[in-house]
Amino acid sequence: MTMSKSTPATGHKPLLVLKIGGSMLDELEKEFLQSVKELKEHYDFIVVHGAGPDISSKLKALNVNAPFIQGLRKTTKPAMEVVETVLSGTKNRELTGKFIEEGVHAVGLKGCDGMIRADYLDYDAYGYVGTSPEVETELLSHLLSGGFLPVVAPLGRTESGDIVNINADTAAAGIARALDAEKLIFVTDVPGVMKNKEVLTKLTSRDINQLIEEKTIDGGMIPKVRGAEEALSETLEEVMITSGKQPIIQNNAWQGTIIHKERKETMT
Repeated sequence: MTMSKSTPATGHKPLLVLKIGGSMLDELEKEFLQSVKELKEHYDFIVVHGAGPDISSKLKALNVNAPFIQGLRKTTKPAMEVVETVLSGTKNRELTGKFIEEGVHAVGLKGCDGMIRADYLDYDAYGYVGTSPEVETELLSHLLSGGFLPVVAPLGRTESGDIVNINADTAAAGIARALDAEKLIFVTDVPGVMKNKEVLTKLTSRDINQLIEEKTIDGGMIPKVRGAEEALSETLEEVMITSGKQPIIQNNAWQGTIIHKERKETMT
């Protein structure tokens, strides 16, 4: 097992934050879930999940209009009620149950219940959509110290008490930064960034730009790698893209593509 380089703010094990996209929730393989259980001997985990396809399906069934504007769902009050019900009810419960079935002490949580505060991104344009979150770490740290795996629905609460929908990538990155996570891992339906049918294991922003230029990275992978780049910070130096259809680690090696900050060369 490859061990961590540092001890995070939780004062316990190194922390990995997993962001699981809504399209992957029903496709997670048993091997992936078991690998999380095995890795919990060496790492703490927090899971943040989306629920996009199920939300869209429910909105359509109820004839609630919620168009996408520049990649974000315009969330009116009726739409927000559906978002909250699906995210923190149906899908959070189902995902938490999958981990519990594998013997993981998982706890389902709504981010708006004392953990995530957020302002409106632009109420006139997007309605009940939150901006980059402020994360209260006390409850999450307490659960991690007790050996639990928090499974977080990415909802926030404004200063006025309104519940807002937060992009799951944004919420996961905010939690990872607040708790000094070692890695933020985007769990997708692909094994990583591919070239000539091989997974590229490490990339920098310079590499990504070149791969996009040569069209090795295209289509739906572009927003994935750009989202990974945006999540990088002075404290969060690695973001990984991996598949929910395989173990996270095999033969002591991380499975997927790690996107990391470029090291600045210094004079000696």
